Amino acid sequence: MKMRQRRLVTRLILSVIIAFLASMVLTWALHARITKREMTKLFDKVFSDVGADIRSVVDSRMIRKAMILRDCYYEMRNEPWWNDPDESSRRLKELATDLGVDEVIVANSDGWLTHSARRDEVMALNFCEAEGQAREFADLLTTKTEIAQPLLPNSLRGEKIKYVGVWLPDGGFVQVGGKEASVRNISRTALTGLTRDWHVSGSEGGIFITTAGGTVVSHPKAGYEGRQWKIPGDDFYWEKRIIEGFPVYIVVPKSATVADRRVLVTTSAFLNGMALVFAAILVGVVIARYIQDRMREQSAKEMAMARCIQEGAMPRVFPPFPDERRIDIFAMMNTAKEVGGDFYDFYFTGHNKVVFLIADVSGKGVGAALYMMRAKTTIKGIAQTGLPIDEVAKLSNDALSRDNDANMFVTVWIGEINLDTGVLQYVNAGHNPPISICASGKVDYMKARSGLAFGAMPGAKYKSHEVKLEKGDTIYLYTDGITEQPNIKGELYGEERLIAVLKSRLESGVKAVDGAFSPLIDIIFNDTMNYGGEAEQADDCTQLVLRYNG
Repeated sequence: MKMRQRRLVTRLILSVIIAFLASMVLTWALHARITKREMTKLFDKVFSDVGADIRSVVDSRMIRKAMILRDCYYEMRNEPWWNDPDESSRRLKELATDLGVDEVIVANSDGWLTHSARRDEVMALNFCEAEGQAREFADLLTTKTEIAQPLLPNSLRGEKIKYVGVWLPDGGFVQVGGKEASVRNISRTALTGLTRDWHVSGSEGGIFITTAGGTVVSHPKAGYEGRQWKIPGDDFYWEKRIIEGFPVYIVVPKSATVADRRVLVTTSAFLNGMALVFAAILVGVVIARYIQDRMREQSAKEMAMARCIQEGAMPRVFPPFPDERRIDIFAMMNTAKEVGGDFYDFYFTGHNKVVFLIADVSGKGVGAALYMMRAKTTIKGIAQTGLPIDEVAKLSNDALSRDNDANMFVTVWIGEINLDTGVLQYVNAGHNPPISICASGKVDYMKARSGLAFGAMPGAKYKSHEVKLEKGDTIYLYTDGITEQPNIKGELYGEERLIAVLKSRLESGVKAVDGAFSPLIDIIFNDTMNYGGEAEQADDCTQLVLRYNG
């Protein structure tokens, strides 16, 4: 009897051990398969996000070339050779070379291709009757905006080319086209550092952008641009895709995924062992708690991803226009929560005009972040039509007031500077007044009559104000997260302290712009946080500094 009991106990122990080991092997294999599937999803998601950033930068550079062509068109059409197809094609071919593009096209208000750097294309194509990618540009005849297509195979010649079109106010549109090499040459400097500090997983992982020859354009670590790209070893998962002509690599260390898998396998094995010892209800409690922790971690990851997407929607590479030396622009946003409602923006609306703005959406959280994205896109779309800044404000307010069931609004200070003359025209829609820092040393608020915040009520009218900037003059913009930061006594930072801190720092020798950054941004933010002390950051703190260099 005792022998049989011993055998039974031995068999039970062996059965438990075998079941335990089998469970571990099965769990390991399952998680290895899940890891591979999750890596595929991760690559797709990251490529989608970085692809959107790259296309935004490339589209911006190409649209600027199209705007320059539009300005040249108004000069060329009055030349005696303009109506000579042979001579005009030759001149346009020279212009294409100067612009760094491969094709230059002008279409009239009926959609006919009337002028081109390619002589054989003149009057051979009507965009309204065309098919494929050419048909899309017929929308410019009515929508009065711009269109940027990705690199696509040309339907006539088969080679990949990127087309960008900009409407003409008196009818028709102009179009530029660039092959892969041209697109890379135009956009390379703007992509430098785009993926800096983007660690996909683990400290050695990241997103890398290179040229066709393998020279690194953007590296997760500063100072590594310009080196030669090397294929990762067997210790990494990696994938390559071509985005707008640029090879893009995503690299993830296997050690990071293996470590996660070991944790999951160990946890699952522990739960299996507990199931053999404790009652099913106890195991259920453990599993429920485990799932809750994972859900909280997933929620935190999703909020962090939302913050990255929001920050990625705003320019983050400074200086933003490496080839433009007439102005310097720097900005930074420090959100109070996971996602915020502040934003800033700047972009060319012509070859010599730049619009820059700062804004603050009412409320906080996801709702404010969504309205922020809508407001940013709406204002930019209207501003890039080239309308006067007061008309831009009126149309933006009307657009944001429509379908505004949540009754949200956004305060905005928006200005447009002529880089040739230094003339700045601006509109204040309920926002904090900026501070003017003159090269002569005078520092004062730019007090001007404020209009209604965008989105509050349709039909509001806005008055633009004008000031001429001299060489070295600086404009400092901010949101109320700076001036309304309280200390532990509930006392606000205030506008008087803000301008007093600026004056004292400037008088002590601090420069508004020093090389590739603006010291004022860090100085004001740190002083604001020090003033708050133990008090929580009350609101998003967003700042923008623009210096006119003449």
